Amino acid sequence: MRTTAMLAIGLVALIGLSPAAPVLAETVTRQVSFPAGSTGATITGAITGDDAVRYLLGARAGQSMMVEMTTTNASAYFNITAPGATEALHIGSVAGNSFDGTLPAGGNYAVEVYLMRNAARRTETAEFAITFRITGTGDDGAVQPDFADGLMGGPDFWAVTGLATGDSLNLRAGPSTDNKVIGRLAEGEILRNLGCRMTGKQRWCQIETPVGPGWVAGRFLRESGAP
Repeated sequence: MRTTAMLAIGLVALIGLSPAAPVLAETVTRQVSFPAGSTGATITGAITGDDAVRYLLGARAGQSMMVEMTTTNASAYFNITAPGATEALHIGSVAGNSFDGTLPAGGNYAVEVYLMRNAARRTETAEFAITFRITGTGDDGAVQPDFADGLMGGPDFWAVTGLATGDSLNLRAGPSTDNKVIGRLAEGEILRNLGCRMTGKQRWCQIETPVGPGWVAGRFLRESGAP
């Protein structure tokens, strides 16, 4: 009986001394949208400890991208990763907080702002201002004449425009005519922009609808205000 009681007390003591669950770091992901007619934007923010911010920018292969960051903490940097890549295109702690280069692939580029481990362990804070700029043409040589018609984030909302009288716009499950039609949209309908991409020579945009997300042909979309 005494042995059992001592084991029970020891178990309680071990439970009482168990360390608290670790606080998990948070990485916030944000899609970058440039103002209409612009090729760039500057965003301000702050991170603390192991937290990070990941910015997503849509672009074409062959375009030029410039990223520059100023910060209050010398241990804050950004990395850039190309779409589908497993290794960073730019490592800030090695190359510094400035990047200017030609993009190797089309899609969403991830720009992640973070603190080096020594500063993160001390739960330091870094305030920062980061500037993005995407210019030039894609590999197909087509100049993007207006930001709302491009791939660089786009406006917050689109309006369905340019349909023939009595026609409707197919909402598809994926970014091509090979994908299933899951709905139809009327002229003038306003939809939240979730980002665009190229499929061959055609621009497709993912949009949010009352029945869920889907893809539509970008040539029938124009920039719009909120509904």
